[in-house]
Amino acid sequence: MSEKRYQDALAVLRRNQIRITPQRQAVLKLLVNSRSHPTAEAIFNSLKDDFTGISIGTVYNNLRLFKKLGIIQELTYGNEPSHFDYAQVQHFHVVCQHCGKVVDVFYPDLARIERLAEKITGYQTLGNNIEVYGLCPDCQALLADKNHQAEA
Repeated sequence: MSEKRYQDALAVLRRNQIRITPQRQAVLKLLVNSRSHPTAEAIFNSLKDDFTGISIGTVYNNLRLFKKLGIIQELTYGNEPSHFDYAQVQHFHVVCQHCGKVVDVFYPDLARIERLAEKITGYQTLGNNIEVYGLCPDCQALLADKNHQAEA
C-alpha cells in the first residue's frame, strides 16, 4: 500500500472532522491500493469475510462521502455499475468495451487539453473526465481465438 496516499486521504477526513471508523478505514485502504477500479459490490465482497462489521450500505455511504470530499472519482459507463477510483493524481481512463476493465493512463499535461478546449470554445474549464474505449489485450486474444475457431 502507498502509506503516504492512505495518510493523505485520512488527513482529508480529519480536516473535514469526519469520524474515522474501522469500516471507513477498510474501504479507504482498499480504494487506495486498488488498480482495478472496483464497484461497490466488489469492495463489499473483498471486505466482508475479513471485516465482519461491514454491510453493502456502509460501503455505499462511504463511497458517497469519499466522492463528496474529492478523495475518489465515480466512473459510470452506460448501464454498468459504477466503478470507483482513488483520484489524487490527474489521469484519464481506457475502458474495454468487451469486459469493462478500466486502466489508468497518466498523461503529463492534461491541463493542456483543457486550455485547448477553452481556446476553441470560449468556455472556462473546470476539469475533465477523459475516457478512451477499445479492447484490452486479453479480450483481443479471446476474440481472435473465437474467430479462429469459427473459421476452422
